[in-house]
Amino acid sequence: HVHLHECEGHGNSGEMKNMLMNMESCPVAFVVFGSEAGRDRAVTVVGGAGVEIHGSVCSLKASTHEPREILWENLHVTAAERTMKVVKGALIVLGACAMWTVLLYLPYAYYMASFTYARGDEPGQFSEGIFIGLVVGSQIGLFVASSIAAKKAQYRYEYDVQTMYTMYYNSALILNLVLDIVLQAYLSYIQMVGVGAHTAGGKLLGELTRFQEIFESYPMQKSVGRLLFKYCWPCTFFVPFLAEPFVAQLLPYYIGRLLIGADPRIKGLNAVKALELSEMEQGRYADVIFNVILVCFIPFIAPAYMHMTFMALIVSHVYLYCYDQVKVLRYVVSFDCSSPDVHNLGMKLFSIPLSILAGALVFKANQLSGGTELGSGVLQEKALLAAIVGAMVIH
Repeated sequence: HVHLHECEGHGNSGEMKNMLMNMESCPVAFVVFGSEAGRDRAVTVVGGAGVEIHGSVCSLKASTHEPREILWENLHVTAAERTMKVVKGALIVLGACAMWTVLLYLPYAYYMASFTYARGDEPGQFSEGIFIGLVVGSQIGLFVASSIAAKKAQYRYEYDVQTMYTMYYNSALILNLVLDIVLQAYLSYIQMVGVGAHTAGGKLLGELTRFQEIFESYPMQKSVGRLLFKYCWPCTFFVPFLAEPFVAQLLPYYIGRLLIGADPRIKGLNAVKALELSEMEQGRYADVIFNVILVCFIPFIAPAYMHMTFMALIVSHVYLYCYDQVKVLRYVVSFDCSSPDVHNLGMKLFSIPLSILAGALVFKANQLSGGTELGSGVLQEKALLAAIVGAMVIH
């Protein structure tokens, strides 16, 4: 960022010329034509020969990026440098997941595990509120961490930033989901063993030793299903989107009004900028895809939760669609989408929930092959896990 007006009164024109001639330039430049036809003629005339500029041969090709999408300050970053920045961004997101688990989830697990769950010794409704707060808070924290990591990658175009954010955010949410469900399932197992829960065959849950038997037992299926439904509704499907208009639209507007009213120097163009609306980003792909991933985990557990979860998904996304419709038309300053890359990534990421359905099909088919006995399917333990993973990867 060179501001030439700062050079006025400081040195002569020769010094200014010397400063301009000694500037280092990026390997990329943009030429703006009066029309697309003029641009196309220029590209055709130059062809593969290129244009020679001060001894350097430059190629010319049509750009699909609007000027607003170009991040000019990042044009100097090379591909090798960006690769390292992407790796560092992944470490930032992974570190955020680790910190959230160590600082908040583990203390919560310790608190929940301190109850014996026998003769009424169990946590109350307050723990339910803590769980909802942890889930929603983790999603907000991962959103911030993913946004920071995507911006630190220093891509040249805004759509690349949105693409990387979607990948970071979805990966972090999936990892966070696995940690949450494993932790909650373990706590539920302790709880049911404490109260002497029985399987459908009358055997105590605490007497089961194999993981496959424990997971396929009705008490665990019901408990994990309830936890997963609670994770979906209202934690993930509804609460974040219900709070978004207040946090993202109304709160900044009222803060801007207070600032303008408190300082008479903020007027004219500065006042307009203080009240300017935000830009619409394409990060909604990450939110919706993760919600679909959550729904596709339901077939692994008791099917009684299927209709409840899908109804919650439908109701939440009807609201989300209406909110985004109003947001785009009334509460964003612009919506730049000149490249389909984020949309294409969204379609590719939908292979994840579809692969989860394929794995669930293998799991349930193996259950049916074994009759009424727990863990008596054709595939056992590691063979079953390999078949599930194989179906997901191949699909």
